[in-house]
Amino acid sequence: MSRPVAITTPHWTVGDRLAAFRVLLPADPGPTVVLAVGEVLGPHLRAAFPGALDLEEALAAGVRASLLVVETEHEPYDAGRPPVPLAPGASVAVLGAGPGAGGDHVLYPSAHEPELLWRTGWPVAAGDPVAWARRRAGLRAARHRGAPRLRVEGPPAPTLADEVVAEVTEQLGTPGRLVGVTTAGHTLLRVRTGAGDVAVRLDLLDHGPDPLERVRAEVPAAAPFLARALATGTTRGRAWVATAWLPRGGRLRWPWPRPEWQWAVADELADVLAADRTGTTAPGWARSWCDRAGVVPAPVRERWARLLAVLEAGLPTGWCHGDLWPGNVLLDGETAVVIDWDNASPDAPAGLDRLLVPALRDVAEPGRTVAEQVMALVDDHDRPGSVGGLDVAGRRWRDWDREHRQALALAAVVLFLRNRSPHDLPADALATHLAAVDAALAVPAPAPATADDPGTGETGEAGRTARGALWLATNGVVVKTSQTVVLLALAAMLAPSALGLVALGTLVANVAVQLASLGTASALVYWRGDVLRAARTAVTIGVGLAVVLAALLWVSAPWLAATLGAADGGAAVIRGLTVVLPCTAVAGVTNELLRRELRFLRRIIPDTVSSVVGAVLAVVLVSQGNGVMGLVAGQVTQAVLTMLLSWCVHPPVRPGWDAADARGLLSYGGPYAGTHLLELVQLNIDYLIVSAVLGTIALGQYSLAFRLAFMPYLMIVVVITGAAFPYLCRVRGRELGRAVVVVTTVTLTLVLPLSLGIALVADHLVVLGDKWSPAVPAVAWLAAYGGLLSIGLLVQTAVNAAGRPVLALGLRLAHLVLLVATLAVVVDRGITVVAAAQALVAALVAVLALGLARTFVSGFSLRALALGLGPALVSALALVAAVLLVRALLGDVPPGPWTLALLGAAGLAAYVGPLWLLDRDHLREAAALLRRPA
Repeated sequence: MSRPVAITTPHWTVGDRLAAFRVLLPADPGPTVVLAVGEVLGPHLRAAFPGALDLEEALAAGVRASLLVVETEHEPYDAGRPPVPLAPGASVAVLGAGPGAGGDHVLYPSAHEPELLWRTGWPVAAGDPVAWARRRAGLRAARHRGAPRLRVEGPPAPTLADEVVAEVTEQLGTPGRLVGVTTAGHTLLRVRTGAGDVAVRLDLLDHGPDPLERVRAEVPAAAPFLARALATGTTRGRAWVATAWLPRGGRLRWPWPRPEWQWAVADELADVLAADRTGTTAPGWARSWCDRAGVVPAPVRERWARLLAVLEAGLPTGWCHGDLWPGNVLLDGETAVVIDWDNASPDAPAGLDRLLVPALRDVAEPGRTVAEQVMALVDDHDRPGSVGGLDVAGRRWRDWDREHRQALALAAVVLFLRNRSPHDLPADALATHLAAVDAALAVPAPAPATADDPGTGETGEAGRTARGALWLATNGVVVKTSQTVVLLALAAMLAPSALGLVALGTLVANVAVQLASLGTASALVYWRGDVLRAARTAVTIGVGLAVVLAALLWVSAPWLAATLGAADGGAAVIRGLTVVLPCTAVAGVTNELLRRELRFLRRIIPDTVSSVVGAVLAVVLVSQGNGVMGLVAGQVTQAVLTMLLSWCVHPPVRPGWDAADARGLLSYGGPYAGTHLLELVQLNIDYLIVSAVLGTIALGQYSLAFRLAFMPYLMIVVVITGAAFPYLCRVRGRELGRAVVVVTTVTLTLVLPLSLGIALVADHLVVLGDKWSPAVPAVAWLAAYGGLLSIGLLVQTAVNAAGRPVLALGLRLAHLVLLVATLAVVVDRGITVVAAAQALVAALVAVLALGLARTFVSGFSLRALALGLGPALVSALALVAAVLLVRALLGDVPPGPWTLALLGAAGLAAYVGPLWLLDRDHLREAAALLRRPA
């Protein structure tokens, strides 16, 4: 027999969710409703059936039930022996789970966490294809497994839904039928009529007047965001309002609403509500505000009210929605409707939604809570894209003193908790929110920025990023120059086949580096939690995987070398380049921590010094007749020295472990590493195909052409995106898209002249010897390829900063698939055709990448990008004309160092001159950023 349930009116908010199946029960339940349910459902059903009796009360009173609601988990039900006597004509509603449970309706996923009430034939609503497929699969499985089902026994009787639908369709003047029930703050009936589907929002629990109509009347500018009522009424004392179901139409529609679009609507509505004033705060406001968060213990509410008393001095108030997340934004073409106004409040400090929206946006991060995210805004008010410049309670957020910022953030947390019950927020989750608030209130105010530490604020961080790019560029010049010196030394002293051998060994080593960390080190740049604790977990993951991989590669090196067509000496190269994987993993964590902190000068020291030392050692050993193993020795020395020097510029990170951090690092780092792994495969698959079909001599020629043409990409694009990524991770909302446009414009403006220059002087490659002449035509095509590939990397960086590494993974996968398919067809036609195919595929992927940026990066504008690149395109035409003119004047002068220098100087002057004339203001701004002290 069920344990007695003391069902009293709760002090917290009771929503329709757990009582929604009431609409599928008889509209007239009779005089005696008896509830044989557990403690979770009890209060909600008691509110839905005023006067209902608990099972123990019914047995004690000796009554007969006219409606019996049984939850078999708590009261196994036997139709022949009900737990309480039934009145003649009584109905019995049974909630049962398991294979033997009957009934037409599934409560998915459970009676305690219902998303919808479903039966075969009812449509499944979801915000995107993945959610739709997951929900449909879950419902199909739930028909046979553990999700509870609802069955109603007894004489047929009209349900509450039947009566509501009848009244709705009567007002609309068109027949309709029920096709679905979903749950939220209220119960939503989906009614299908000849004029389209209708959403009927039914208040089962008598919450009082719907604030939606008050908002419509008091904030006229919000009207475009509010659903228009098609019909309203009251059935059996339950108020309802009917609106058009969005998106209209009962079938799948494309495009699916994107969260970025929904967040943009949320931001826009927050601004609209913030602009309207309803009054001012006054003494007593703080206590009234906190007391409505009944789920919070009374002593905590009392303490919070004292902290909020500072806001009672006449601050402007306004309407605040309080729950602006994508699930409450319905999109249908150009129509955007915001729902779920149950938590809306007219006496909130004006603009409080502006604090909640970014917090709600960030709670998807591992281990984050709304309370923690809101309270973090107290000391996060000067970075680009933050709420610092927005008006909150009549003043820009950054202009409030810390005490007021702290109180306003706490008011936003209270508003979030006001609409929660113990069902929505169990004790452990509530404790997490309260602990986050206590931790934030205990943090002392940070020291103000000084002239010696200008790295705060939008301009400060932009300047640090720009200077960081300069430092990384310096490092790139040193590192790539060192590599180029080694490359040219090898080209001059060794046969092309030896260069191909090195290329294959490097490919294996690069793939192993990505697998060794699974992106956990790079995930630290984006990490939202305790980064030092997460870094210790990242070291453990990286070193552990690196040791395992190094051992596997040592054993399998002969087989790999033979498979890759490098059996003669390949095994030794692979072993030498991969034995240092643990050193690379350790150094990678330190380097990413420094990048996160925008400390780029320290970041480049290990790489710069070790690359020079490794290059010098490699050249010396090669010149002494050690062949490719001289290069291997230089690489090993470089890896070990990088790790040791990283410990000199940053305290060593000790290994550690936190399971939650590991899950978070892998959830972001896995797709991130997958993207870079695909990038490595995509950048090297041509090597494998060329080697397999055309041989190692052609591979050596192609490899040299590729490396020379690829230098602008490596020295500029990789450098700038490396510096910009931590900066973009700090930017939110539409500011992220605008920042991406700026970064993309700057990067392509720098890459364009170099790629064009390399293509125009490709014939100078023969100065290294006639053996390299077959590579000359390939250089021009590969230079175009490098420029087009830059667009893909820039978009990849943008979507990673937006927290969507899976999109970057998909972009790289598309590139790889297209490239493999194309090369498989054309590779036998020679390395020039292979290079042209690379350029063609890169162009297609660039178009796809720009489409992704426009769709998924809020604020990104193709028009703004085109306008920003206009001066560079004009200057590029001048460069081409100047180089062609000088070549015509030189006539038959053979290629050589002096002609190369002359062509380079002419092209540079022709590019810089028009660029200065057309875009001098932006160039001056860039110079100003670089001049500010670091």
